[in-house]
Amino acid sequence: MHTDERRARRDWLTRLLLVGAGLIAAVAIVYIAGRELGFLARWWLFSGALAFPGFVFAGMLVGSLVLTLLALLLRRRRKVAVLGTGGVSLGLLVALLVVAVSMPATLTRDAVPARQDGQLRVLGWNVLQGAEDAASRGFLIATLQPDVVVLSELYQGNLQAGDVPPGYVSYGVRGIAVTVLVAEDLPRYRVVDADESGMTSGFVLAPEVDGAAPRIVAAHLVALSFRGDAAPRDFGLDWIAAHCESPDTIVAGDLNAVPANMPGGRLGTCRTVGTFAPTWPSMVPPLFGAAIDNVLATSEWDAARVATLDIADIATDHRPIVADLVRR
Repeated sequence: MHTDERRARRDWLTRLLLVGAGLIAAVAIVYIAGRELGFLARWWLFSGALAFPGFVFAGMLVGSLVLTLLALLLRRRRKVAVLGTGGVSLGLLVALLVVAVSMPATLTRDAVPARQDGQLRVLGWNVLQGAEDAASRGFLIATLQPDVVVLSELYQGNLQAGDVPPGYVSYGVRGIAVTVLVAEDLPRYRVVDADESGMTSGFVLAPEVDGAAPRIVAAHLVALSFRGDAAPRDFGLDWIAAHCESPDTIVAGDLNAVPANMPGGRLGTCRTVGTFAPTWPSMVPPLFGAAIDNVLATSEWDAARVATLDIADIATDHRPIVADLVRR
């Protein structure tokens, strides 16, 4: 009788391990569907988890390996339990390796090749207000020589004399924590729209002479809250999408969203111009971060190069991104 009870208990434990492995596998499948197909891509906290594939797959792998270890301790039906839990662990390991291999490497600022003639270089960086001072911003700009710089979490009104690097014109809107610097050799711009609803931070620049240069949508969207409130972020994504209905448009900034949160990696007619290595938070390895800073563009533009920069003395929690765009 006692032997039968022990066997029943072990059989129950085997079933429990297999059910746990099955649940982890089901979550992984749903997660992959969200990343690749946009399934539930704006739903609650799941939409935020889509930004951290390395972290999510690593966490599920640890959980699955614990189940596999417990399965190895079984004396009865051990093979079934090990095959079930081990198979899930192997699948998660493959998924994590795919994320690691497909993730572009970060570059140092000196490793970025010089911009070629005919290319438009866009630099995006969340400078966390005063974390990155004018000297550090200016050094990066002088090194990369971008045509357009979008600085999130920086009010234009807080700029002091000498904060704008030589050869650039600054643009901003009062109350919006985004500053845009445009090289003086590009046509002059004017602000044609801004979102002042408090739901997001962003404005739109258009050349003073229509068609002389691309429109620029500079944005810093509200982050997903810990309670899972995605409404402000999604409002910002829809606001960008509406402005992307205009041709010859470039979007840059801290979007607090990844391409998986955008249907087909698009907002309106703007599409992501390439795959950036994760930018946030800067203090963790890119594999476990989120690529929430991005550049998008309408069909008039292709990307010759995109890169996430690794800066040794970085003070902000975001790595900068750079994209070299070429007209089709």
